[in-house]
Amino acid sequence: MSSTASKVMKFGKICGKNQALTCVQLGFLEPNHKPSLHLKKKARLCIQGFLQLPGVDYDETFAPTGKFSTLLILLTLAIEKELPLRQFDVKAAFLYAPLKENLYIKTPEGSKRKSPYLRLKKSLYGLKQAPANWFETLTSWLKDINFHQSTSDPCLFIHSDRHSFVFFHVDDLIVAGKVDIFEDLFLLRFPNSSAHDPDTLLGMDLHQTKDSVALSQPKLIQKGLELLGMEECKPVRTPLSPGISLIAASQEEKEAFQKLKINYRSHTGLLNFLACQTRPDLAPAVSILSSFNSNPGIKHWSQVLHCWKYLKGTMDLKLTLRPDKIDSSKAVKYYTDSTWADDLEYRLSRSGSICFWKACPVAWNSKKQKNIALSSTKAELNALSDGVQESQWITYLIEELWKEKLNPTEFNIDNQGLLEKIKNFGSNSKTKHLDIKMKWLRELKNSNQINVKLIPSEEMVADALTKPSGAESLRRLQERCFLVLFSPN
Repeated sequence: MSSTASKVMKFGKICGKNQALTCVQLGFLEPNHKPSLHLKKKARLCIQGFLQLPGVDYDETFAPTGKFSTLLILLTLAIEKELPLRQFDVKAAFLYAPLKENLYIKTPEGSKRKSPYLRLKKSLYGLKQAPANWFETLTSWLKDINFHQSTSDPCLFIHSDRHSFVFFHVDDLIVAGKVDIFEDLFLLRFPNSSAHDPDTLLGMDLHQTKDSVALSQPKLIQKGLELLGMEECKPVRTPLSPGISLIAASQEEKEAFQKLKINYRSHTGLLNFLACQTRPDLAPAVSILSSFNSNPGIKHWSQVLHCWKYLKGTMDLKLTLRPDKIDSSKAVKYYTDSTWADDLEYRLSRSGSICFWKACPVAWNSKKQKNIALSSTKAELNALSDGVQESQWITYLIEELWKEKLNPTEFNIDNQGLLEKIKNFGSNSKTKHLDIKMKWLRELKNSNQINVKLIPSEEMVADALTKPSGAESLRRLQERCFLVLFSPN
């Protein structure tokens, strides 16, 4: 057994309730950050963790994945404060994490050792507790070098001098601030890891200038088009056909789609990954199309293809973070909107919201409401209420990073009736049931935590997050998120 392997496992006999787990050897290609090399070959021993017994082989499971909004807010801070950025990739991260339980594996195939079993000393890939053990290892080290954990996101750490910040998603880290000092300490603790200027992060291309950071996923879009054989398709202007209303598929439509032998869920999943990271303009389309994952029909599939045609023509759009240096309001700005009973089958409404900090998009959402709204005011109230709840942790996070008290969060709505209800106490027969949410919002307004403003519908950025919008509504969202100007044609 090599010296490296001896740090990970040792020969042993099984005792007590333990059973030997099996493992597989995986080989794959991985992108290389060195200019001279594009791909490198790697091999990994992976435990078949699905054989583990809860309470015997493991207790807790946890994967340290930071919130995407946290990353966007941290990048906004780095741009505004002109903090250097550096990315760190931990090689074989789980092998740095000690294993608490007594676990055994069958000796891997091809080994020259005759012992049938090996006792694990480190957290190999595939073990259910491996990510949690790695999280404990990494965070303990960060605390040792004077970082403290954010109260808003467990995967964000702030140095005691407030000049360095660390965000991580499992074993990928991005650091803002005193990156050279951090790199020396990091490579000493986790040898053979890589440190480089950020270029790709969590499947995204990252392009940095002096006053902005742009995130995009053209490779993933190209991959999706190739999987569908749509590399030469004709682009369209919107993710879904404007005004379309999709309902459950008929038996004939289901059978027509089944003949294609296509995994509908995998394609909506790919679209969802884009919508959650760099393409907020896809959010309503993905939400609508994913609601038919269990029983898709041919009409639903045609709209999935329509979405990919839209991506063909907008592949180069980049989610752009460029803090507005003129804006001195010190307030998080939200736009919330909703449809009313536009679901023809269940009469549910759809909420849409988007959050800006210093003119940078940091959070967005499009989702079907859970209950039927008896009025448009109720539907708009649901959207506003959800936005206010989300804004609270975002406000805490920003105050923690900027170390300053923010002004009341600004909520922009376009429903006159809702604004009147928030301002004025009282109810009538149509709005009496709104009492609890309305009183809560009124309490926040009176305590100067939120500020609700009425804006014209023509300025409602969140309108494109509520339904299959036309090109004009979509353009408002695109111009705010991607910082590009579109011709009306």
